[in-house]
Amino acid sequence: MYRELFDPIKQEEMTTYFAEVLAPMGMIKNFKKNTLIDPFDADHVYIVLSGECRQGLVSADGNERTFFRLNRGTIFGEMDYFDGDRTCEITYVTQKAEVSVLSKHILERELVKNPEIYRHFIHSIIRKYRLLMMQIADTRFNDSIGILASALLRIGSMQQGYDLVERTVIEHQYTHEELANTLGLSRPTITSGLGYFRDKGLISIEDRHIVIEKVDEIRALTNTYW
Repeated sequence: MYRELFDPIKQEEMTTYFAEVLAPMGMIKNFKKNTLIDPFDADHVYIVLSGECRQGLVSADGNERTFFRLNRGTIFGEMDYFDGDRTCEITYVTQKAEVSVLSKHILERELVKNPEIYRHFIHSIIRKYRLLMMQIADTRFNDSIGILASALLRIGSMQQGYDLVERTVIEHQYTHEELANTLGLSRPTITSGLGYFRDKGLISIEDRHIVIEKVDEIRALTNTYW
């Protein structure tokens, strides 16, 4: 399932091109942890070179919903750029980040020189669309335990580049708050769900990393839709 939806070869080709070919043409900026990258227009695309950012929305009363984690070779601002209008998503720096900022002039020049580049931008947009599609489907088809189980399988599979079949260590050290913001669940619900998984022996925690111990049993908790 996940290999078809998130082709690791195409992902590697995209991130390599953005980080090693396109990024050096832009202005390199450094952002401290816990800062906000807030573009004022739709005339730039941003390439993450190091560190990590997250992107999502914040409501008027301060609630946050995270959609994407952005690391080396991934981009943001591309949908605004091609649409021509700035939208309301926020990009928040979670680990000190180095980012290349590419202007419209540079982007237009490179796209004219090599139209094949469009494939990388389209891949980025499709990947984000598919992630949102699966998050929405989970909230419709699964209860909180199923949502959390599905998310762990998805994170592990995208990390590995294939559907999980064996014990897997989740490389990113997710906090309960981060999972709650990403999945649209409350923090106590995340804590309770992870505790349930640990009590059943489905996961363990090693040095703050979630470890998926029993893939098939976690998958059995989800209402599959693929």
